[in-house]
Amino acid sequence: MAVGADVEFMPFYFWVCMWCSLFTILVAVFDLCALMKHVTMFSEDIFAGLISLIFIIDGVRPIIENFSESKMSLTSAMFEALLFMYTFGLATYLSHFRRTPWLLRPIRNLMANFAVTISLVTASALAAIYSSDTNLRMLSVDADFSPNLVLSDGSKRPWVVNPMGIERDFPAWAIAYAILPAIGFAVLGYLDQNLTSVIVNRPSNNLQKGPGYHLDLFVRGALTLPVCAVLGLPLSVASTVPSITHVISLTTYEVKQLPEGERKVPSKVVEQRATNFLIHVLIGCALFLAPALKFLPRAVLQGVFFYMGIASLTGNNLFDRLFLWLIWDPTKYPQYHYIQKLPIRRVHLYTLVQVVCLGILYGLKAIKETSVVFPFFMASLAIIRKAMRFLFTQEELELLDSLPAEDEDGKGLSPEQPDLVNLEKSKATGRPGSFCGAVGI
Repeated sequence: MAVGADVEFMPFYFWVCMWCSLFTILVAVFDLCALMKHVTMFSEDIFAGLISLIFIIDGVRPIIENFSESKMSLTSAMFEALLFMYTFGLATYLSHFRRTPWLLRPIRNLMANFAVTISLVTASALAAIYSSDTNLRMLSVDADFSPNLVLSDGSKRPWVVNPMGIERDFPAWAIAYAILPAIGFAVLGYLDQNLTSVIVNRPSNNLQKGPGYHLDLFVRGALTLPVCAVLGLPLSVASTVPSITHVISLTTYEVKQLPEGERKVPSKVVEQRATNFLIHVLIGCALFLAPALKFLPRAVLQGVFFYMGIASLTGNNLFDRLFLWLIWDPTKYPQYHYIQKLPIRRVHLYTLVQVVCLGILYGLKAIKETSVVFPFFMASLAIIRKAMRFLFTQEELELLDSLPAEDEDGKGLSPEQPDLVNLEKSKATGRPGSFCGAVGI
């Protein structure tokens, strides 16, 4: 849009961020997170599936493209594919290592907790040992700590963005023009932040501490976005896949006998802020590790991304039902509560609607010309869900669009959807209610 309007990008980006900051603060102040009560698991599963799909496709695509690139030899392409599969396979195996009989329990738990780290380090070591005869692509890291954008005179842009123009005056009309993309960014940030929070705070995760939907958005609008604007940094928002995998890594599971068979359910989550804080401290320290990061093969990172995408599919009802398409013997169906009460054709039809919506979302995001429509179609998922009452009965929707909750005795499941009417109930369900506080719950 900046190129089309013939204005400088960085000042234009500054005003987009500042408008987005204003809209985000207004959303928090006027209690608009309460609108998330209209977003059901229909939208949650599509959104989570989209993020997982992005990680999976973006992880495996470069490995496949290596075999068609003229600049890379077949040997190098095969070696990168082996590193990719080794990283993914070892991380997957070690993540389940605590359920094996090998070694002592503390060692098994330690290896499972650091499965990704172990696979990344060992794969990088193998690459360093055996890559002398291959042309591996390494992580591209700048040697110096400075902005990347080069100006017309050959110098790099200043750290602090001048909102009124860096090389030429920025027109006043472009400040108002920046409102248009800012609306899209604000809608996308609202949905991304809140949908991630809703997924993390699902009752099935058994979290004890209440969420802070409005507080999260207020902090993002008042602190994070202005800093991104002034320094010209990429917009930040809650990341779904890392958030889900972080919760999984802090969760202790137990196997319970339920009507549909054995099921692994969360028994306890270690709720604390230490790991997130340390993770981001280490991310900051990575700025000073550029010489070492240059020896990290990109194929290893792609294996990690692929693993995160696959791991985040756990508990996604859309993919649970999608796998039912591969089971042709009705006697082999898992005994999910909706399978016991609904014809399988109705279940498949509901899944098909979600798959179509997921495909449209991915297509809108992947095509540059239509990416501007992406956040608005994502917002329309709640409307599509409301319109599905013309295709399904209320009973069918209650069964398909809900997460079973355990009965008080822990032996049965109830398909009832949590009540999202007010604040008190939102504390129990982990969803924003109609009377959530302006800057926190």
